[in-house]
Amino acid sequence: MKIIPSLLTLVFATAITCKADVITQTVDFGTITGGSQFYFNQFNTALGTLTGVTLDWTVNSSITSASIKNENAGTVTISKISFTNTVEGYVPSVGDTGDLVAEVAKAKSITPAGGTVTLAPGETYNYGSVAFSGFTQTDNYTSSDANFTDYQGTGTVPLYLANTFGATPTASGSGSTTSWLTSITGSTTGNLVVTYNYTAAPIAPVPEPPSLLLGFGGILGMAGFAFKRRTKNLAAAAVA
Repeated sequence: MKIIPSLLTLVFATAITCKADVITQTVDFGTITGGSQFYFNQFNTALGTLTGVTLDWTVNSSITSASIKNENAGTVTISKISFTNTVEGYVPSVGDTGDLVAEVAKAKSITPAGGTVTLAPGETYNYGSVAFSGFTQTDNYTSSDANFTDYQGTGTVPLYLANTFGATPTASGSGSTTSWLTSITGSTTGNLVVTYNYTAAPIAPVPEPPSLLLGFGGILGMAGFAFKRRTKNLAAAAVA
């Protein structure tokens, strides 16, 4: 009669399974001109065990217009302007006080039409659009990383994106080493794709009624066979 517990153990043990799985969510940055705060969902540990976090960044920036005012004491001649864009991603962070996990600094130099432009004191030079090359970055985190637990829970993970533009002229003239007033209108678009890799919690599926009846029918049948065999052996022993 020991066959019954063994069969029951086999039936229910094989029904409990674990599997690796992923959850992906995307944070769309929209169009940002300065610092912006975002949030994305934490991984709910009720689903299983988090094994890794992947952050895939995509950033594209451009300047739509820029002006440079000569605030030097004398006339200057500009031969080149270096435009810059710096994007920094802080996760987890409310504002730029958290962990800096992504940083990109792009620069693009332009030459004024005609090769140079001369500005008297107080005069302004206006320049049009400037497109920076795109940026992508992938960051991976595991349980050994300091902030790994911040991605787990039932709340949100704060993400702060800082975005700044700048312009540095190369100029010559009597007052070319003092000050400039720059005004830049630019924006950044892109997104962050967050991927949670995890091992799903064990699940024991409930058998469908026909399967359940078939399984127990087989067990009872084998139990009945074992009982008949034992009765037959006892009867034979009694006759002997």
